[in-house]
Amino acid sequence: MPISKMKRLAAIVGAENADELARRLVWLSCVDLDVSAEPPDGVGLSPVDTRERRLGIEARIGEAANAIDLLSSHSTVKKKLFSPKPELERGGEPQERIDAARVITERACAVKERMDALRAERAALVSQTEAVIPWREFELPLSYAGTEHTDLLLGSVPVGNVGALPDIEKEYAASIIFENDADDMKYIAVLVHKSDSARAARALSSLGFVRSPATSLEGTAESQLSAKKEALEAVDAEAEKLSAEADELAAGLPEVEMYSDSERTNLTYTDAVSRMTATERTRYLTGWVPEAAEAEVISELEAVGCAYELSEPAEDADVPVKLENNKFAQAFEPVIEMYSLPKYGSYDPTFVMSIFYMILFGLMFADFGYGLIVSCVCVLGLHFMKPRGTMERFLRMFAYCGISSMFFGILLGGYFGDLPSKVASGFFGADEFSLAIWFDPINEPMTFLIVSIAVGAVHLVGALSVKFYILCKTKTVFDAVFDAGSWILVFLGGAVAVIGFAAVPALKIVGIVLVVTGYVILILTQGRAEKKIVMRIGKGLMSLYDTISYVSDLLSYSRVLSLGLASAVIASVFNLLGTLAGFSFFGIILFIVATLIGHTLNIAINLLGTFVHTSRLQYIEFFGKFYESGGRAFVPLEPKPKYYVYKQKEIKTA
Repeated sequence: MPISKMKRLAAIVGAENADELARRLVWLSCVDLDVSAEPPDGVGLSPVDTRERRLGIEARIGEAANAIDLLSSHSTVKKKLFSPKPELERGGEPQERIDAARVITERACAVKERMDALRAERAALVSQTEAVIPWREFELPLSYAGTEHTDLLLGSVPVGNVGALPDIEKEYAASIIFENDADDMKYIAVLVHKSDSARAARALSSLGFVRSPATSLEGTAESQLSAKKEALEAVDAEAEKLSAEADELAAGLPEVEMYSDSERTNLTYTDAVSRMTATERTRYLTGWVPEAAEAEVISELEAVGCAYELSEPAEDADVPVKLENNKFAQAFEPVIEMYSLPKYGSYDPTFVMSIFYMILFGLMFADFGYGLIVSCVCVLGLHFMKPRGTMERFLRMFAYCGISSMFFGILLGGYFGDLPSKVASGFFGADEFSLAIWFDPINEPMTFLIVSIAVGAVHLVGALSVKFYILCKTKTVFDAVFDAGSWILVFLGGAVAVIGFAAVPALKIVGIVLVVTGYVILILTQGRAEKKIVMRIGKGLMSLYDTISYVSDLLSYSRVLSLGLASAVIASVFNLLGTLAGFSFFGIILFIVATLIGHTLNIAINLLGTFVHTSRLQYIEFFGKFYESGGRAFVPLEPKPKYYVYKQKEIKTA
């Protein structure tokens, strides 16, 4: 499939229209701007400073996030886990709606800030109250420090050390005038003569004595408790009013989310402006535009009075890559992207790869029940979640692969493994049977291995055919015949010879002739760049060593057998466990538990394994024969909302 052709964009716009141009390009969503525009020769331009503007927008996004945190906790409308995001029209919301949403945001932030302050104030009051409670019966003011000749020490010691307190009273001029036991601590007030105050304090400290924080409070404990109680009641009353206000503001949560996304889009506008360079009166930008969207881009450029040029990319240009596939093949684009995008101007193998991907996936995950579950889950996810981007494509890809698994499950008799057979034998005493139309993988593993290798051979021939096509397209037909066609002959000849030896003897000679013809072409042509005939033949003979590489590639397709058998055997084991107790009440319970847990685990484990190994066969065996990687993804300027989605804009590709 072709890769979207790109045009190089260079444009100059008046400084007063730069923001409007940025806004139009963002909503157009089909222009990949360079990070810093390179000016034409001889033109002195400087970067556009958008730091202050960016900081302001980021501050407003932060305010919206704080408001959303508060309003979400007070909203009575709870969002469902997999519910799709609401849609907004492209182009942005009316300024009046944005201004109204900002008012809600600012009020919600003020409420949240005051509620946070009240929480901190309440925590401090509670802490102070807890510090005062043990001194409730202490009649002196908590801040009382003593007389002219004495010091008063208020604090607590662990209960285990109170036995040493009388010794301190005897040794120093000290007297304990107040005691109160609470939890594992004894709260004491020690009156000590100033001459012994420091030594007594050190002695008490050795017992674990800790000064009470209540000494920082004025008045008696009773007066403090009364004051703290009143203060707590006032804080709780104000917090209740603010909570009620937050409940009312919560109805505006969708508006605040819209405001947040609007500011995120403003940040994208700013990013577009920051990619421009400037003179005092103009702004200059460069980037890339898909050829199919050229007319739309020109329309927007002319609408703001731009001077522009759209040209073909230079040979050494770093052109971004935009894959251009039909809806079916688009689902498999993430597999390509996980590996590496094709180089610009090369061949996009997504469509061809997707066919082989489905076949290999279906063989490895060959079970009608498993495939049905995977496809249904993906279809339901697409319907209810309405995802976009990579997630949407992955769900569609696995839905297609689930259909392939169902098809091969019917051929190979996989219905949650051998569940029908195990139920019939375990519950009703019938003989075990197979529902396979083609063959049973567990009972005929060698047949499965032969099928795996045969599919691998077709896969490799497909890769060589793609290489043949690419070389022909680049007008190097002889290279196509010599480098790809010769190996295709070898593979075809090998397949015909195998059929001849196995079933149709008359084909043996035909297969051998094809193989020999392919090898002769290789010997005569693989050294064609050499001038000396001896070197040509030598390199040609050395090229036959690649046969070992191809055999190794073929053997790697035995993983199809491994994954297919693993899934079937694990399913069979859980089916056997589920039917061990026979047809009884306990047996039914065991059957439900064992099969639900077992098949769920089997689907999860083997789905991941199948995805990984199917991808690996594409990356190593298939792409290794022709693929030119290294493409840079086409990343257009576009809105990136968090809470909403904007209605999709389809870029025409025809």
